[in-house]
Amino acid sequence: MSRLYWARNDGLTGHVWLSDADRAALAREMVLQGMSSFPVATFERGERMQVTVGEIEGALGAAAPEPVSVDERLWRDWLAFLAGASENGGLLVR
Repeated sequence: MSRLYWARNDGLTGHVWLSDADRAALAREMVLQGMSSFPVATFERGERMQVTVGEIEGALGAAAPEPVSVDERLWRDWLAFLAGASENGGLLVR
């Protein structure tokens, strides 16, 4: 299980918990969509990391709203979470 937080969050919003299966599925989707500015390999391994606003914005710029290989709702929620992270100082993965 991975815990993800916006760099600036209020403790009530700006966080999500992902199962290992969902994290792996999202990593595969990001590769398929060419979101190379996001450190996908580190994310897929579930390692602790910090993702900068620039890396997130680059990834969002490459992302299509329709997924190739994951559930549409998971993908839509993931893109919305990343958009929030880009507006709140980046992303921390614990």
